[in-house]
Amino acid sequence: MRFADILIQHAYSRKQESFTYAIPSDLLLKKGEGVVVSFQSSEKAGLVMDIHDRKPGFATKEVVRKLGEETLLQEWQIEIAEWISEYYFCSKYDAISLFLPKQIFKIRKRKAGVTNKKNVQKEAAARALTEDQSKIVDEILSKKPPISLIYGVTGAGKTEIYTQLIKNCIQKGKQALVLAPEIALTPQLLKTFEAHFPRIAVIHSRVTEARRAELWREIQKGEIDVVLGSRSAVFSPFKTLGLIVMDEEHEWSYKQEQSPRYHARTVALKIAEKTGAQVVFGSATPSIESMWQARQGNYALFTLKERISGTALPKVEVVDMRDELKGGNFSLFSTSLEQKISSVLNAKEQVILFLNRRGSASSTVCRDCGYNSKCPDCELPLTYHAHNFRKPLLICHHCGHLDPVPTVCPKCRSTRIRHLGLGTERVETELQKLFPLARIARADKDTMSKKDSHTELHEKLNSHEIDILIGTQMIGKGFDIAKVSLVGILMADLGLHIPDFRTTERMFQLLTQVAGRAGRREKQGQVVLQTYNPEHPAIRFSKTHDYDGLYEQEISAREQGHFPPFTRMIKLLILEKTMELAQKKAEALKKLLVDPEHQIFSAPALFAKTRDQYQWNLLIQGPNPSELLKKLSPEDLSKVRIDVDPLISI
Repeated sequence: MRFADILIQHAYSRKQESFTYAIPSDLLLKKGEGVVVSFQSSEKAGLVMDIHDRKPGFATKEVVRKLGEETLLQEWQIEIAEWISEYYFCSKYDAISLFLPKQIFKIRKRKAGVTNKKNVQKEAAARALTEDQSKIVDEILSKKPPISLIYGVTGAGKTEIYTQLIKNCIQKGKQALVLAPEIALTPQLLKTFEAHFPRIAVIHSRVTEARRAELWREIQKGEIDVVLGSRSAVFSPFKTLGLIVMDEEHEWSYKQEQSPRYHARTVALKIAEKTGAQVVFGSATPSIESMWQARQGNYALFTLKERISGTALPKVEVVDMRDELKGGNFSLFSTSLEQKISSVLNAKEQVILFLNRRGSASSTVCRDCGYNSKCPDCELPLTYHAHNFRKPLLICHHCGHLDPVPTVCPKCRSTRIRHLGLGTERVETELQKLFPLARIARADKDTMSKKDSHTELHEKLNSHEIDILIGTQMIGKGFDIAKVSLVGILMADLGLHIPDFRTTERMFQLLTQVAGRAGRREKQGQVVLQTYNPEHPAIRFSKTHDYDGLYEQEISAREQGHFPPFTRMIKLLILEKTMELAQKKAEALKKLLVDPEHQIFSAPALFAKTRDQYQWNLLIQGPNPSELLKKLSPEDLSKVRIDVDPLISI
């Protein structure tokens, strides 16, 4: 008799995840298929992880039936899922679930209907490649490097290179995956790719579960040539994957914040290793780790130093806001920025204003006793929102807690309550006063919550229904709007002083990407960068678009400080009811993990409290922290979140 090890939905523990069942003699079963089994007096769906002849030392039930006729996971997908489980310290069930739409891994009484709507649009004429673009395409196709990094300035034409590589991939009968870091980028990429690739699927968090299941089947059958999507698209069931493109590979949104805390870039490389697909990374500001790999010769490096329009990179003016205050200007806008906005509007061009903070004010305080409105669950200042709801509210951007706006101080009963700080709502209000005839729009989490918000925003910008766009980091990349000639960066200091080794890199990337939205056609763009700290390296290097200077500084500092890519890191986040308990558990774990080759640091988390739980960090640095962690028991790691290769160490 043959037996199957089956992963059963929601029926796992830290000690056991798969269960052994006998396979009936009349049932043809193979690895990766879905089945229905009897488990604890009810029927449950499961996935066949292995088939063998090893009879267990206990009585086994038989598999009831197949879940459906389709194979749910291919061999390479199961191998990747098992690797994710081990590498990121998550359950196999959680890893497997990444590959399956929720509606697939269910007991179905009848086969789900499949709609297969194809885009029959005729292929549009492609823009002729420049000499530099052609060289890159030819070299990637002829030399076939497993991994390539295209380092091209904003507007250098990386998308055209992707298009040619995808065409070649499809001509060979293979499928291509294109990853974009955020939903905001997919409308623009989709518009470009739809003109060339009629069989394209778009996958991101706003695709309904029903549609996701339909697309999953089409991809698995080979009916889709190109999958475009955010990080979860990397788990699509490709039949013949030939190419993986990761646009803006440096972006932090490729890292999953909940378990499994995978990074799409790391997973993509592992998938390519299993399937033989070529990988192409692209960015104007590559991650320090990826550039280091390229300079070590592990990735093929291609550089595009000029924009395809021939226009120079935008001129960046750094304004020291301390000087503005000394001169009597207490406005949100420097004199230079206000004048430039006026000139651009008069010229019938467009403006993007960037501020990485939403809301009307960042804190609500009492001017008499100093009381500050904080979230009761996270102990973080509540943000004042004046316009997004039926009435003004105080909101915790960390957990979503809502409070009414106090009219008197809860502590001293004073009426001198003031809303301090700056957010996108307040910028919008001030702009309307200065430029009453301008058509102003705002793009942040509060205004972009609808399913088609990003597509509508792109259409309105391209048809010039918007004169000034105010936004957070979601507008900092990918926007290629012809008439945007001015970008203003308000409060560039936000985030500069976070005590993390990646802070300078992250801020440079953000500022450079935002600045790159200006002047992408015939006319050189202008950027006004407002700051109280003009000497900070992130500001200095951004002023001259000097990625190479930033890289040399950062890679040297990381080598001296023993940070990635020169070492590995794992962050343990301990959650307890009190700060004392969290610290005590961290110190106990630290003693268990002592190792001469690894450094272990214990410190309060950046956000000390979240959702009514206190947090403490334990950071492990060294050649192989994963092996060190495997020595611990499941009991040792209870109430501990494991973050492998964390993007922020605090």
